[in-house]
Amino acid sequence: MSDLKRLIEQARFIWICGNGGSAATAEHFATDLVKKGYPAIALSSNISVLTMIANDYGYEQVFSKQLAVLATEDDLLITISCSGYSENIIWIQERAKVEKMKTYYFETFKGNDRDYGKLEDKHLKFAHEITKELA
Repeated sequence: MSDLKRLIEQARFIWICGNGGSAATAEHFATDLVKKGYPAIALSSNISVLTMIANDYGYEQVFSKQLAVLATEDDLLITISCSGYSENIIWIQERAKVEKMKTYYFETFKGNDRDYGKLEDKHLKFAHEITKELA
């Protein structure tokens, strides 16, 4: 937890993304960070931009294209994903490397345990714990 706390405190801007329930957690986490005074946004929050990128470039680029235009190497990317294998999550992690950004990946499934509800609850609890730790 202290690694993510330090990364958040040092970041110029925090970009958070996920799909489905993880997108909802990303938006919730970004809201809590902004409330604490940290500059953050969930990359799923602008539906016009999302649908334009999906239509013009492909769904796998819905997050990475935004980073290519907006992010700097002083920023932090946080990905929230149960599987970790979604194409758009892989693309954005690669884009973050190109931008030389710091990254943090929430825990993904381990072994044969594929209980989405359990892991999504764990993600949200972790986001709340991090937010609580921040000044």
